[in-house]
Amino acid sequence: MVKIIRFFSFLLLVCLLVGLIYYVQQKEEMEEQSTIRLDEMDLVQRYQDSLNNPPKLNEQSNSSEFYTKFEDIEAKIETETNKIVFKVSKSNQAIFQKEFLHVSCKQILSSDLNGDMQPEFWILVTKGKSSLIYAFEYQKGNLKEVQFPVLKGRQNFGYAGNDSLHVDKSYIVRSFDFKNDPYSDLPEGMRACYYSFGTDRSFVLNKTLDLEHIQQ
Repeated sequence: MVKIIRFFSFLLLVCLLVGLIYYVQQKEEMEEQSTIRLDEMDLVQRYQDSLNNPPKLNEQSNSSEFYTKFEDIEAKIETETNKIVFKVSKSNQAIFQKEFLHVSCKQILSSDLNGDMQPEFWILVTKGKSSLIYAFEYQKGNLKEVQFPVLKGRQNFGYAGNDSLHVDKSYIVRSFDFKNDPYSDLPEGMRACYYSFGTDRSFVLNKTLDLEHIQQ
């Protein structure tokens, strides 16, 4: 009788052990599947963010003046012969002015990406076939110029111009055309470089997306 009890106890213990192993395996598989789904959703969301926020000129007031505003700080670009003039005012009082020679303005944007309640201003200009980005941050009643990062390494492969800027959540995004990049899965398309801007006025390239051009 004792042997029978021991046998059934051993059998029950083996069944419990097998069941525990099976449960652990199933849980690990579910976690792996969940992680894959989250990654896929994140990838889709990143593409959707980029596609839903195409470069716009909605802050352009007319063909010769570009305008943007952050609270009571206004910034505008006036186009003159062979130059553009960048002007900033606070509560209608002029606080900054700078001229850029032999360039054409394409966009001006304002933001507070680093959340320090000091606005930044982003100016995209063209000079011949080249595009340049000038960045400024408001500090203590004046504007300080910030060096926007140049394209280099992987981001610069296949660069084909047609630059644009837009703000996406906490990023300033530089988009441009590319083609014949041997390291891209696409023969040509649009590349979007997402930069964050820190309170120490430094930039970090957080991600780069290669997207197909949307066929109209």
